Amino acid sequence: MADNSPPSRSTWAVVPVRLVLAGYWVSMCVATHVPNPPAVVPVQVSDTWLHLVAYLGLAVLLVQGIAVVRPVSRRDAVLLWAVAVVYGALDEVTQMVPALHRTAEWKDWAADVAGAAIGVLVGILVSRVWSAQGGGGP
Repeated sequence: MADNSPPSRSTWAVVPVRLVLAGYWVSMCVATHVPNPPAVVPVQVSDTWLHLVAYLGLAVLLVQGIAVVRPVSRRDAVLLWAVAVVYGALDEVTQMVPALHRTAEWKDWAADVAGAAIGVLVGILVSRVWSAQGGGGP
């Protein structure tokens, strides 16, 4: 017998949430690999803070990419954090390509790691609050 019930709110959110995640991630990759990046951020803003905020955002979106389908487990949280951390390391390593005229810094990667950890926690909190309000996901 076919289930004629309408899709849940989270089912409708899967594609938009994952498209936003993909767009955000591609934008991060492009922005961190543009040779001689333009001065789009005021000089007073520390590059390290930008890393923290960027990876916080990435981790929140990674969590939401799972949360729209099912509850995020501890294992998911650790794996999503690890994905962001490994990506941050690869991002720093690829910035050492001489043609990019960029530099890799340990403090930037440390900010990536911290931002990803905070982002996973924020993402889980957001998904739990949403679920508690009957939203079923983002």
